[in-house]
Amino acid sequence: MNILVYNDLGASPNSVKHTYNTLKTILGHVYDIIQIDRKVLQNEPWEVGCVMLVMPGGRDMPYCEALNGRPNARIRAFVEQGGRYLGLCAGAYYASTNIEFEKGRALMEIIQPRELGFYPGLCRGTTYPGFVYNSESGARSVTVDLGRETLSPYYHGEGVPQEINMYYNGGGYFVHPEKFDNVTVLCRYKEPSNLPESEPHPAAVVHCSVGQGHALLIATHPEYDISSQDLLLADGNTVTQAVRNILCELTLSEVERKRFLRASFALIGLSVVPVENTIVQENKVPDVTPLYLSGLTKEWVYKPASYLLRKADPTTHIMEDNHDIFHISALGDAPSEQARLLSLCRIKEDKPPVVEFVYQSTIDAAEPIYPSKTLTPHFDLEEYYKQLVKKRSLEWGGGGWLSFGNGVLYAEVIGSTQSIIDKNFKFSQALSTGLVCLATNQVAGRGRGRNSWVSQSGALQFSLVVRHNVNIRHAPVVFIQYIIALAVVESIRSRPGYEDTPLRLKWPNDIYTETRSDGLKKVGGLLINSTFVDDEFVLVIGCGINLSNAEPTVSINDIISDYNPSAPRLSAEDVLAGILVKFEVYYNEFCEKGMGTWFLDKYYQRWLHSNAVVTLTTYNNEQVQIVGITSDFGMLQVKSLEKKDKFYGLLPDGNSFDMMKGLLIQKK
Repeated sequence: MNILVYNDLGASPNSVKHTYNTLKTILGHVYDIIQIDRKVLQNEPWEVGCVMLVMPGGRDMPYCEALNGRPNARIRAFVEQGGRYLGLCAGAYYASTNIEFEKGRALMEIIQPRELGFYPGLCRGTTYPGFVYNSESGARSVTVDLGRETLSPYYHGEGVPQEINMYYNGGGYFVHPEKFDNVTVLCRYKEPSNLPESEPHPAAVVHCSVGQGHALLIATHPEYDISSQDLLLADGNTVTQAVRNILCELTLSEVERKRFLRASFALIGLSVVPVENTIVQENKVPDVTPLYLSGLTKEWVYKPASYLLRKADPTTHIMEDNHDIFHISALGDAPSEQARLLSLCRIKEDKPPVVEFVYQSTIDAAEPIYPSKTLTPHFDLEEYYKQLVKKRSLEWGGGGWLSFGNGVLYAEVIGSTQSIIDKNFKFSQALSTGLVCLATNQVAGRGRGRNSWVSQSGALQFSLVVRHNVNIRHAPVVFIQYIIALAVVESIRSRPGYEDTPLRLKWPNDIYTETRSDGLKKVGGLLINSTFVDDEFVLVIGCGINLSNAEPTVSINDIISDYNPSAPRLSAEDVLAGILVKFEVYYNEFCEKGMGTWFLDKYYQRWLHSNAVVTLTTYNNEQVQIVGITSDFGMLQVKSLEKKDKFYGLLPDGNSFDMMKGLLIQKK
């Protein structure tokens, strides 16, 4: 589920940074915060999966230039149909039916209607004098009185403050909100405005009911994180005494500012972080932990470890790669002072810390080889290897020919399992086909396109290395994304007692489930990055599935319990082993036979699109019916309903499928 932050024509870089960071701390435990540009709002199916669109502070007129017409109509429809809109300062002006900005002030006056019209009246500004574009010279700390009765249910008995201070720079106020039945005032300026005919305490924050959705319009800047003073200042400005005074005053309201934002987001139906003893339990990014190497046999540990040691500095055991720096150490080695200092320097430079790569060096260690459970408390490697061997034993010949998953790199916390392999060439060269990189938490997980992956404990997230030889010409590499997607679904649905678990495939590589009350929900996705080295496609297959988290949508285990209460919930160790065995069986058959009915019949049985009618926006909105996947290049094949015997082949990397609206839209 995404929260989209507009970052394009008109948006202030400072406001975008503050908005992004604040949303991450209060909502990032559930929602993926993504910055988008006008092209997305103009051309892409952004509404699917979006829970809130955010227009930050900046300049209202360029917003009109970028989004007037169809984009605004789509935004309006999105909110009316149950979406949410957050407008901050300029974004609040922009969402009002009429604006009156700096009336009578030469070169700055704007008196115009606006298309969105979420606030049905006039937003007038600036509320306080002194505003200057691209400057903090007119900034100030303002006191607002809170609508305690309205906000009280969302403070959960913790007590609503009478007033708090917020950062202000050029915002307006909402004129006579009491005239409108769909408007509720959440905050009023305590100090009266000096504008003529102003209200004694004009409205600074309003909530507008719009159809089935919500618009939260805030004329101040509660999103500004005062602890990040460098972000408060426009580029090139110096810290003046006036700004220091503002910072000091706002610091006293920092706790209440976050409580107010949390309550406001809860009011519009978003899932927020908890609060304890009046302190918002912010969504903090955990520190990266060591990356432990384990293996079913000694070879899977010693071969990659030896390779990396040869590439590393012989004294420090530090290896610099394209994206990361690795420190190679044996289990039980004393901490490296050089690695610690290097990591501190990289953090100061806003770069990823040094990756601690740790392996078991004892030659006579019993197989499988893995670190102590105390070092990997959230993933039981011993249990994983037991499940892997058990599931292989059920395959032809006892499964002795299977090897995917024999080696595992595991971290409690990592940047991204995908990036650490895909973006580090020397490191990836040490990893054999079938090695898995696994993490309990990812702090920079990657998804397709611009998406990231909200990764936390309870999700199963891993990346798998596959080296696919280019000379296997009857088995084109494009089909591997379909094979891994089906393997994820079948690894669960082929289990006795789990056959009715409604896991389905969305083309090309998303995992959906059918819920009893809310329809289709996404529970997972796949991403494949590839490079070409020495007649091989080196594939890094990234997979993330929500196995056990009730949020942000629904978990696979909850669905299992819902459809078959007697079926035991599945562990991450069990599911990972099952996926790897199922995928390797499919992959080997694919390399032997190529693509054919042996695979496609099962794939079509599990996907969501058989005979679906969709619209090709790139072909004059032509109506077509989905036929299947072409067996040569893996394209989505569709048949025209308007032109007899006309077929189209669509590539997954060039088209975006809005399943809910039946649209195939070309990606930009």
